[in-house]
Amino acid sequence: MLEKSNSENVPENVVELDQPNITRLKDEIDADAQTASDQKPQRSWGRRFVAFARSIFQLVLMVGVLAGAYTIMDRMVSSREEPAKRPFRQATFTVESLEAVQTAHRPSILVYGQVETARDVELRPLVSGEIIAVNENLTAGMRVEKGDLLVSIDPFNYEGAIREAKANLMQVQATVREIDARLASENDQLISAQDQLELARADLERAQSLAASGTLTNKQVDDRVLVVSQRSQSVSQRRNNIIINEAQKEQQLANIERLEWKLSEAERQLENTKLYAPFGGIVSNANAEPGRSVGSNDVLVSIYDNQQLESRFTLTNAQYGRMATDSDPLIGREVEIIWTIGTVSYSYKGEIDRIGATVAAERGGVEVVARIKPEDHAVQIRPGAFVEILVPDRAYNDAIKVPETSVYDQSHVFIIQEGQLVRKDIEILAFDGSNAIIKGNGDAALKTGDKILTTRLTEATEGVRVRAPGQAEPRRGGANGGANTRENAGGQRPNGEGGRPGGERRRPNANTNSGG
Repeated sequence: MLEKSNSENVPENVVELDQPNITRLKDEIDADAQTASDQKPQRSWGRRFVAFARSIFQLVLMVGVLAGAYTIMDRMVSSREEPAKRPFRQATFTVESLEAVQTAHRPSILVYGQVETARDVELRPLVSGEIIAVNENLTAGMRVEKGDLLVSIDPFNYEGAIREAKANLMQVQATVREIDARLASENDQLISAQDQLELARADLERAQSLAASGTLTNKQVDDRVLVVSQRSQSVSQRRNNIIINEAQKEQQLANIERLEWKLSEAERQLENTKLYAPFGGIVSNANAEPGRSVGSNDVLVSIYDNQQLESRFTLTNAQYGRMATDSDPLIGREVEIIWTIGTVSYSYKGEIDRIGATVAAERGGVEVVARIKPEDHAVQIRPGAFVEILVPDRAYNDAIKVPETSVYDQSHVFIIQEGQLVRKDIEILAFDGSNAIIKGNGDAALKTGDKILTTRLTEATEGVRVRAPGQAEPRRGGANGGANTRENAGGQRPNGEGGRPGGERRRPNANTNSGG
């Protein structure tokens, strides 16, 4: 039943194949495939030949075009008329120059320092107590004059101490006067006792004479001996009393001296209740208010003398060595101190006052102190200001000062002779701002009157022609045919007259000496 159902489901247009038909179809397919493989190599070789022929044709065409273009260009060049050659004309540069003057030059060294006070003081009260009055100008930044009363301390206890010292002194002085009176009485009594002793001794001598003759008895003589002894004892007592009174007087005199010192001390303490300005200056700190209790360890006022300011700076070992061996001593040398506030600079005069006792190893040089000269200035310089100091260096004799732009390669300059540049070898001695101090080297050294080139030229070499501004350009014959020369860049001076060329290295500090 299954086979029957399958046959019934087959469509009518489908041919049912048996084994012979299948074999025949396979043979036909194999034959078609063999025919196609035989025809394919023939078509591939034909296509390759056509492509190769096309490439050869393109190459031949390109070579032909190039050959034709070269031939045409060669004919055009060969047929062109030869232009007349322009004669070479050397450029003439308009430059500025400086006439050399050999003289003594002293450059300045730029150093930096800080302003300090040469005279300042911290005022402490010498006595303790309560502040009862304060000067109205006792404020930081205000000026006080010498002798101004700054602070007053309650003097009540110190006035009482003076009264007590005076009373004690008066008491001792009265005791001394009492002793003097006793001494006077004892001296009078001593004189009287001595007189009585003399009388008793005379009476004893008479009695002894009478007793020898039998007129007086021995008892009467003994009574007179007793009187002489009593009178002698009285004289001795009076002398001892005088010695005792004199010793007591010396004790009281010593007390008087001690009490007089106590009185002076009390008076001094009373004076110390008032604090005065020891000199005129600016108040840098004030810490005193009425009602405050202060002691001897409290700093009430700090004052500095604004007329005695100084600036400390450091010279390198090389700079100090040059100045120390100069004929002009370093101490006493004038300096210029510049204080810059914002965009405004103020100049002050100073004088080197002293040199540090030791080498400042941490700063690599020698510390120098310059005293700032007091003068009426619109802006008063203050301690702590950071300033620039221009210190005159040693003097260089028979030297020439030129702009730094005149020096080429740190070894030579150019002078102008007959409109041409001539090289002169030089030695740089020092720098002074934007100028260099030089001297000539060699046989043909610089001399006074030489015109030194100051305009910077990148083309500066021996023989370059130059002329001064406003000078007529010279005419030259020969190969130039009298033609006028031209200035560089259409009449402009090369690199700008008097300027530095592009890329030229500038000194980092124009005011610093090269040796330092």
